[in-house]
Amino acid sequence: MEIRQFRVVVRARDFERTCRFYGEVLAFPRLQSWDREDSRGALYQAGAGAIEVLGRGHGARLDGRDEAFDYEGPEQKLALSFVVASVEKAYEEISFRERNIPGGLIRERDGSTVFQTHDPDGVRLSFRQNGA
Repeated sequence: MEIRQFRVVVRARDFERTCRFYGEVLAFPRLQSWDREDSRGALYQAGAGAIEVLGRGHGARLDGRDEAFDYEGPEQKLALSFVVASVEKAYEEISFRERNIPGGLIRERDGSTVFQTHDPDGVRLSFRQNGA
C-alpha cells in the first residue's frame, strides 16, 4: 500500500470560523477549496499531512440538527499534534494572531516543550518541539 497523503477531516459547525482559524490564525496554506450545493470544503497543508475542513452545503436545511456537523461529543477523542522546529517561535506567531492560547509554554518530563490550544469545534491542538 502506498499512502500519498494523510488527512484529518473536521466537520465544522461554523465553516467560515473554522477556516479562519486554520487559514489565518495558524497560517496553514490553503491547497484547495470547493463550494457545492451539498457541501463546502477547504484543504489546508499541515506539514506532511493535511486538514480537510467540511461545512454544510448551501442547500442544507438549517432548521434541524445534522449530526455530521452538530455532534458535540467528547473532544478528548481527537487531538492533533504538530512537531515544529521552534515551539517558542510557533507560540509567538500564533499568539500574535489569536490571544486564546491557554497555559503558555510547558516543559514536559521528556524534555519537550509544548503549548496547546483548540480549534472552534473543540479539537485540541498540541504544538511540540522535541528535546535534545
